[in-house]
Amino acid sequence: MAPGARPALPATTRNVGLVAYSTGCTLLVGLLLLSNWPTYAFDVRGGVIPLYYYALPGVLMIPIVFAQPQVPLRLLHEPVFWWFAVFALLALLWQVVSQDFAEEASSQFRLRMLVFILFTTVAVLVSSSRPRVVALLIAGCVMLSGAFSWFDSLRPFRFVPQGYEFATEGRGAGLFMNPNVAASFVVMGTIAVLPWVPMRFRGAMLTACVMCVAPTFSRGGFLLAGIVIVSATALGMLRRSQAALILIALPVAIAGVNLAYEYLMANSESRDMQRVVQRLAILKDSAEEDQSVELRADATARAWNLFKEDPLFGAGIGKTTSRAFVIGPHNMYAMLMAEQGLFGLGLYLSLILLLLARGWRLMKAGAGDESADIGRAMIIFGLYIAANGLFSHNVLDEAQAIFLLAFLVMAGFQARASRRIETSIPAHRERARPHRRMRW
Repeated sequence: MAPGARPALPATTRNVGLVAYSTGCTLLVGLLLLSNWPTYAFDVRGGVIPLYYYALPGVLMIPIVFAQPQVPLRLLHEPVFWWFAVFALLALLWQVVSQDFAEEASSQFRLRMLVFILFTTVAVLVSSSRPRVVALLIAGCVMLSGAFSWFDSLRPFRFVPQGYEFATEGRGAGLFMNPNVAASFVVMGTIAVLPWVPMRFRGAMLTACVMCVAPTFSRGGFLLAGIVIVSATALGMLRRSQAALILIALPVAIAGVNLAYEYLMANSESRDMQRVVQRLAILKDSAEEDQSVELRADATARAWNLFKEDPLFGAGIGKTTSRAFVIGPHNMYAMLMAEQGLFGLGLYLSLILLLLARGWRLMKAGAGDESADIGRAMIIFGLYIAANGLFSHNVLDEAQAIFLLAFLVMAGFQARASRRIETSIPAHRERARPHRRMRW
């Protein structure tokens, strides 16, 4: 070594520093994206466009790429990465068939490219982080979202002032502004953290999930939470006794909320309160119609007609979100079928099957309880995407969904890598044993 030169740091020290940096950056990005602060600050407070926040993971991952160039190369072995690449590429190809809605088609293409870049950059950050620490942040954001939603429901117009486009009364959303988006995040976040929640606390976590969905009064959110509880029980992530207690306690809680809002309805002439009670009427098998359901059904029917006109290729991306369509179909299947035909439907189904297959293989070959639970969580996340696609056409447009999906996918990648390392060491020792010199 030359005089005055500093000795090189050991590989273990560099790895510890990389893990600490990656974990810290992931926590910072996660706190911003999972709280929905970029969109809330822009829409309500007139802040900078969310694109600046979405560029943050790309900036923070630069030191990781320089320190260990093989880290981003790991994504080349992850099928979900290639799925998002195809998702963006097909948007570019289908843009050529957009005729009188070229502006909307270009907007959709840019959105898909942003989704692909965000997934890639977040995956690079997460790949070297500590999943358990990140899971603690996700759980905290879920609880914080539920608290904000309850406060927003009880004290309306504190997050979004009255008169704004996203202002609602009676349904809480907090920083998410849209109650359905807030409910979806709570369910997604709960799925993502389940593998790192001890078994004895998972029942409480799932109960808290439903209670955080409750102030949003999202019918899709309640259904998705129910799917998560049933799936977790069937896959062995939850004891049957815990599931039974949840199923007993939740109807009682929902009935109590229903009675409370009936009392408020009798003492309030607010139209928003009437809509809330109308949503609660579904708990009593009421035949009252909901205008939002009618509008979505009409949009879905029009999307189906577009699909029948060109079943193979569809009408082009952006058609169902153009101004002429008035309101989106609120259905991923209908939207992709109308815009990209059978190719679009196959693309969405392939993502679901990919998550189910990757999760199933990891669950069956898991080296330990945690890695097997990560596989189970991937299966539940795939079921969530399949079910939520029936209620929303923005399943893959939300930054928090991309963050959680990247986190879960890379956690599964790490678990598979650890499994290969653990299985290769005993085999190596077994092969080396006959060559050892025997001592008497």
